[in-house]
Amino acid sequence: MEPRTAKWWHCLLYLFSIFSILFLFHTQIAHKLLLGHHKLHVKRSSPDLPLRFRSDGTFKILQVADMHYGTGVLTRCRDVLSSEFDYCSDLNTTRFLNRMIQHEKPDFIAFTGDNIFGTSTMDAAESLLRAFGPVTESGVPWAAVLGNHDQESTMTREDLMSFISLMDYSVSQTYPSVEDLSGAGKEHILRDIDGFGNYDLTIYGSAGSHLANTSVLNLYFLDSGDREVTQGAQTYGWIKESQLQWVRGVSNRYQV
Repeated sequence: MEPRTAKWWHCLLYLFSIFSILFLFHTQIAHKLLLGHHKLHVKRSSPDLPLRFRSDGTFKILQVADMHYGTGVLTRCRDVLSSEFDYCSDLNTTRFLNRMIQHEKPDFIAFTGDNIFGTSTMDAAESLLRAFGPVTESGVPWAAVLGNHDQESTMTREDLMSFISLMDYSVSQTYPSVEDLSGAGKEHILRDIDGFGNYDLTIYGSAGSHLANTSVLNLYFLDSGDREVTQGAQTYGWIKESQLQWVRGVSNRYQV
């Protein structure tokens, strides 16, 4: 074999080896480090509704904010000591949330924004599955709203809320429901409102009590937006007038 031919042959063999390693990593290893091995599914399990106070008159809510979930073990923690950096990742968040659920035994869990860190993941849906994994496995009813970082990956804010509303045991909504003005007791979806993830949840009295069919607590979830440009400067979003009007309208229905 001539030297030049042998050189080309070695180059091809080298490239083939590199592609083989990359293929092996993608198919056999990467899915264990990242999130791609979870199958997407429409809601398989629904919460026990309506939400109610316990017989002892309590209703415990666990609030979880700013998980900033990325890609699992490969997403390192920020703002930690240098000695903690090598072993601190998204998995610490998962373990912490699992412990909180097991210890506190909440009746309801509220996720209040920046659930995932969009710039740290290439697949928002997969990150959501992992971020909310502990609560969907626990069977505790839960709901979420978005922060300013959730939409920075592969899904719009509307898509994110739609996906979250279809996850196991979620009572989240993309759009609010409003009572039909005809007085027939029916409700329709309100789409003419700023943001995605504006809705309210009613917590009733304990089963068998005189408040069993009465709204004892109402939870309002509002989309505070992501980024806005005002007077030529970029700033954070805010709750808009259309959202406040909706809150006032719903609140008036519960006035005694």
